[in-house]
Amino acid sequence: MSRTIRFTALALALFAILPVAASALCVEVGKPVPDVTLPTIDGQSVTLSSFRGKIVLLAFWASWCPRCVEELVFLQGIYKMSPDIVVLAINQESQNISRAHIDRIRKTLKESKIDFPVLIDRNLDAWNTFCINALPTSIIVDPKGKIRFAEANYYWATQDKIAEIIAEIRKEMK
Repeated sequence: MSRTIRFTALALALFAILPVAASALCVEVGKPVPDVTLPTIDGQSVTLSSFRGKIVLLAFWASWCPRCVEELVFLQGIYKMSPDIVVLAINQESQNISRAHIDRIRKTLKESKIDFPVLIDRNLDAWNTFCINALPTSIIVDPKGKIRFAEANYYWATQDKIAEIIAEIRKEMK
C-alpha cells in the first residue's frame, strides 16, 4: 500500500472514531427566544412570553443529573436575591413521565431546597424547540425576549458568565 493511501486510511479512521463537535442548541444569542407553553409540576400552564419585561433564566435539567442539581442550587440563590429575575427549571426527565418521575423530581427539589417554578417538558416540546442535546443547558433571556446567553453544560465558569450577563442586562435597563 502506498504511503498516501495508508495516510488517507489512517486519517479517515481517526475521523470516524473522534467525537464530532455537535451544535448544542438551535437558538442563537441575540435572536428572539422561541415561545413555548409547558405545565408546571402542579399542572398549571406557563408560557415563556408571559415573562416579557423580566430577566428569565431557563435551566434544562433532570433529577438524575448531578451537575443539573448543582446548577439549580446556584440558581436558587439568584432567585431568592433577585426579584427582577424569573428562574424556570425545565425538566427533561422522560417523554413518558410517570407519577414515579414526578415523585423523584419533587424529592430532588425538596432535598435541594429549590422553590422556583419547575416546568415539565412531557412531550419534549421545549427540548425539540431549543435543540437541547446536553444537560444541564442554561439560557438567559432579556426583558425584550432576546436570548443573551445559551450554553450546554454547567461548570466552574458558568456562575461568573451568568452573573456577567445579568449585570450587562441590568445596566442596559437603567
